[in-house]
Amino acid sequence: MTIHTNLKFIPWKVFFLLYLGFISSLQAAESNTTFSLGGMIKFDAMFSQYSDAQRAGNIGDDFLVPSTIPTGDGSAEGDVIFDTNAKFSRIWFKSSTKTGHGDVSSHIEMDFNAANDERIANQASNGLRHAYLTWENTESSSILAGQTWSTFFNVSALPEAVDFIGPTSGTIFIRQPQMRYSQKLASGVMMFSFENPSVSLYDAGSGFDSNQVDDSSFPDFIARYDGKAGNFKYSTAAMLRQISYNDGNNDDSQLGYGITFSGVLNIANGDDIKFMLSNGQLGRYIALNAYRDGAVEANGDVELITVLGGFVAYRHYWSDQLRSSLIYAYSQADNPATLVTDVSKTVNNGSLNLMYSPLKKLTFGIEYILAQRELESGSKGDLNRLQFTSIWIF
Repeated sequence: MTIHTNLKFIPWKVFFLLYLGFISSLQAAESNTTFSLGGMIKFDAMFSQYSDAQRAGNIGDDFLVPSTIPTGDGSAEGDVIFDTNAKFSRIWFKSSTKTGHGDVSSHIEMDFNAANDERIANQASNGLRHAYLTWENTESSSILAGQTWSTFFNVSALPEAVDFIGPTSGTIFIRQPQMRYSQKLASGVMMFSFENPSVSLYDAGSGFDSNQVDDSSFPDFIARYDGKAGNFKYSTAAMLRQISYNDGNNDDSQLGYGITFSGVLNIANGDDIKFMLSNGQLGRYIALNAYRDGAVEANGDVELITVLGGFVAYRHYWSDQLRSSLIYAYSQADNPATLVTDVSKTVNNGSLNLMYSPLKKLTFGIEYILAQRELESGSKGDLNRLQFTSIWIF
């Protein structure tokens, strides 16, 4: 690596160089330690049109967030809005140390998906994506501690998309702090974890309405098994969670659950089919928290909300460099009839893209997205989006 002496230092570059210096000193002291760094540059440009509104005016302008789609009677149609951003670019640092008691590795990663002021310098704030260590304590088991993808989420089942996520309306998608134990088996891997809890609840007559409650007295417990049968790789996971609140006057606690099954089927010529199906009190785990975990009734009790959702995606290779993915995602919530506010009943989205990679790590893509949201009242809204992307992984 070459570091030029004419760098104009800004905070993240200072941090970056300090990190390199720290790792280099470790290497000098411990020859069994290696490090690597890399990242991704992602530039997005999109044309978006919302029904019943000019634009979302929030994070939904950068990528698909189903709960931000405005709803109405369908009598109005917003203007076509053009937006660009590079905030999903990211950088990561990794280290690996061989010891007499097993290898220890680390991973720190950040992106810039935060506030953005388009009026002056388009400066976006960086945010933590991953920060975890892994200790391979035996040849067949390991312990992970830190923040990364939830054990409940099978990342490998996520299809290729131009949008930041893709099948947003029906996929599990979450990163959070956790402690995870993994054990390799003859035919797969078994995982157990406890992860950071967070609850969101509606008002069903009690006057309590919060999108984040931190009154849980124990973590979310998750068990997962990854297996393989021929060209089919699959993952199944189960979760138990405490859904509770205490507002000083009333309190209640219920035991919630979640189950999910997902997989990848590789077929002829590199094509594949990816899918996911999930059910339970999923709250923040599915569709970017388009639904909540429950509703607080007038008597202070929590009535749990069950969500069913999933997606299916087919990817076809036209050539070694050209491919397309067809994606459809859907989820629905069984909301209590006692809710005093109008809330999301269903969200869905479909997309079709074309991806071109002249080099292995260089990709250009175009994608059409149609997303819809329906409220319990029957009010609906949709988003039509044509999005372009350029990606370089280094």
